[in-house]
Amino acid sequence: MPRYLVTRTLPSVDAAQLEAIGAKVVAACEQVEGMQWIKSHVSADGTRSFCEFIAPNPDACRRHAQLAGLPLDDVIPLGADMGPPK
Repeated sequence: MPRYLVTRTLPSVDAAQLEAIGAKVVAACEQVEGMQWIKSHVSADGTRSFCEFIAPNPDACRRHAQLAGLPLDDVIPLGADMGPPK
């Protein structure tokens, strides 16, 4: 199944708010068939997030954001992974 990077602009959030957002992300994944949250990164100032999902298509990512009540800037299809040699 395809993977996507979902980018968001957030109001500045603290650790407690991030935990609440995480719960919304999980609950919304349960409502969108084939949607799986892999991981997220949040900028140091708490105003941007970069979330990796497995999803059937970009529209599923958009529906997920809507159900979770989260903003969505972009849905980027992911290709190959890369990192340092092992």
